[in-house]
Amino acid sequence: MTIYVDGLFLLNTVLNGLLLLGTARLGGAAVVWWRIVLGAVLGGGYAVAALVLPWPAVSGLAGKLLSAVAMTVCAFGLRRQTVKLGGVFLALSAALAGVVLAVVEIMGTGLMLVDGGAYYPVSGKALLLTAAAVYVLSRTVFAQLVRHTGGEVFPLELRSGSKAVKLTALRDTGNTLRDPVTNEEVVVAEWQTARGLLPPEAAALVDAAALRNPAELLPRLLTAMPSGKWRLIPFRAVGVSGGMLLAMRCDALRIGKRTVRGGVVAFSPTPVSDGGGYTALIGGSI
Repeated sequence: MTIYVDGLFLLNTVLNGLLLLGTARLGGAAVVWWRIVLGAVLGGGYAVAALVLPWPAVSGLAGKLLSAVAMTVCAFGLRRQTVKLGGVFLALSAALAGVVLAVVEIMGTGLMLVDGGAYYPVSGKALLLTAAAVYVLSRTVFAQLVRHTGGEVFPLELRSGSKAVKLTALRDTGNTLRDPVTNEEVVVAEWQTARGLLPPEAAALVDAAALRNPAELLPRLLTAMPSGKWRLIPFRAVGVSGGMLLAMRCDALRIGKRTVRGGVVAFSPTPVSDGGGYTALIGGSI
């Protein structure tokens, strides 16, 4: 069977892109599109190299692992969270391989395994089924496997410029709030937190009443603090059809003994704890 290099590259680039997006979804990482594309292209290039240069160092286990590491670093940067994301990427890749082989057996689509781990040729129906399988796995089975057990209470510090606020946070696996632009999980903190992070002129604008109408508050905050990385985060809650929370990007989050660069925090106009034992909520993947 003739294998066309351009088709091999394109197929593997698409599948690696889907895997990296699924990894971001599971790991609560920001989706930086140029990084995702770069990582996917690198994976496509590796598939071609493993076929054209069938040396053990390239097409063997070591080459595959180095390729996975390079793709993960390209997609998410070199930081502590990348180790976890690399594990998620490998697990999702293994699951995808099993799904594709099952599709081959069931549908007889004529896919062929080559040295780079690619499958070629592939029908449109098989590719759609494969993509759907990646999406379903990332939203269901693996989403539960990568989550923490929840219920942990620990110290949380938010930093913005020269200001820092220390809170007590609850890890709540039911908190699935995400930034719709970057896909990052969002920390939810009580509204008083904002006053500790903002300069006086911006802090004076923030209270519980103002945060109940964040769309009106946002323009005033942009005037008072143009450098603030403000955004509105849509949410749904029990008994609430939908709404918006005012949020900002911090310079860093310190979660227990671990520091995370960046991080989005949304300000709730109502208490997040019935008994006051904590003042912030963090999702299960941060």
